Amino acid sequence: MNRKVDFIIFLIGMLIGYSVANAIQRECFLLMVGKYASKSGNMLLAHNNDLSGSEASMSVKIPKSKEMIYLSDSANIYGKPASMLVVQIYKGFSEGDAAAINDYGVAIAGGLSLKLDRNTFVKSIDPLKENGLGGGIRYFALQHAKTARQCVKVIGECYDKYGIAYPSGVGIADSNEIWYMEAGGGRSWAAIRIPNDCYFVAANSYRIRKVDFSDTLNFLYSTNLQKLYKKYVLSRDTAAQFDFAGFFGGGVREKDGNNFYNSRRIWRTIDWLNPQLNLPAGTENFPMFIRPENKITLKKCFSILRDYYKDTPYDIFEKQNRKKPERAIATFKGVHTEVIEIAPSKPVEFGSILWAGVASPFTAVYIPFYFGIDSIPPAYGRFAVKSDTNSAFWIFKTLGDLGKDNYKNKMKTWRQLRRQLESDIIKKQSIIIQNAEKMIISGSTGLSKYLEENNYYFSRQATNLAKEMLNNLMSKQR
Repeated sequence: MNRKVDFIIFLIGMLIGYSVANAIQRECFLLMVGKYASKSGNMLLAHNNDLSGSEASMSVKIPKSKEMIYLSDSANIYGKPASMLVVQIYKGFSEGDAAAINDYGVAIAGGLSLKLDRNTFVKSIDPLKENGLGGGIRYFALQHAKTARQCVKVIGECYDKYGIAYPSGVGIADSNEIWYMEAGGGRSWAAIRIPNDCYFVAANSYRIRKVDFSDTLNFLYSTNLQKLYKKYVLSRDTAAQFDFAGFFGGGVREKDGNNFYNSRRIWRTIDWLNPQLNLPAGTENFPMFIRPENKITLKKCFSILRDYYKDTPYDIFEKQNRKKPERAIATFKGVHTEVIEIAPSKPVEFGSILWAGVASPFTAVYIPFYFGIDSIPPAYGRFAVKSDTNSAFWIFKTLGDLGKDNYKNKMKTWRQLRRQLESDIIKKQSIIIQNAEKMIISGSTGLSKYLEENNYYFSRQATNLAKEMLNNLMSKQR
């Protein structure tokens, strides 16, 4: 049976090919939940990374003092780097679209490509820098930051010094604060602090609205932003605030006449979390921060990341929508999906958890990767550029490829089994955390091994379940 699974994984890999054109649009999704808006009292960062669907993702634990992004004289300015737990694609650290946590419980999730949403006007007055920085700078900042605010500042300082080559948005959090940061042009960026009793959602269009230059507690920004404000805005608007999204965004609307490609995903998330607002599906401008009607759970984040507009006129699997489906939060082109959970009152070893899924959210299983682990389960840490039967990514991707032609029916059993597995894993967390706390109190040296044993066990459960489902699907096709 396993040989059949191995063969079909290899065959699908051969059919889809191993190279991806440079022109692929990097589309992602981000939901950030303040600790007072979550049921657990923990910070939550939920993220989907979508590329072509073929860029294999993996998990890695980076040791201390191993710099992943090199900038000249950085050690003298920022000191030695911290360690990181990362989920990323095989292309490595220069690509920058990932989820990661460092020694201090600081996390990044993103980024969201904003290149297509830059409007024509700002392309001319604040052009991107050909040799500027891309997404990889986020890793550099995370390795040198002890707080979320400091992480934002390091990214901003580097943007100011080297310029920006690829505009994107990124979520940054610690146990006290959540920030969202956007790059507007070659020398322009802004960041906002999200209230802890609210959530914030973004897709691939500019979301930061009013930037208050006088409020340094809740806003950070580039010097160039103030220059643009004085030159292009102040003469027409005497308000003390700068509309960042209004100034830099609108490129998608210029092209399509609307921004539904992005705004519909934001609308759907708000409709999940605040149904009483009854926002029309055609809404394109949303509040920056929203208090949820009910506290947001980890399971709710999983469900949102897997959303395909079920029970709405935009359901991507309904017959009338298949030829030209709406852009949903979940897609089969996803390469990794995750929820980062940061507990304010817990040690980072087990209080900072990266609930990671590989391949599409439609087939991924969210597995807890505790920051305190030193090694990664072989299937999840495998560097697999090509189709690989020992790679968790390729196992889950193959399952998605076999089931996506009739997802609602073919994958019904999978969704039920996966839901039960994830529920069981979540239930076991309280005992795992209690045991970990006892080990900390007793001074035990076995904490890392204990966390690894649980991580390995859950990972095996997930991949074995996927292989069983693959066997069942292949048996039905014969």
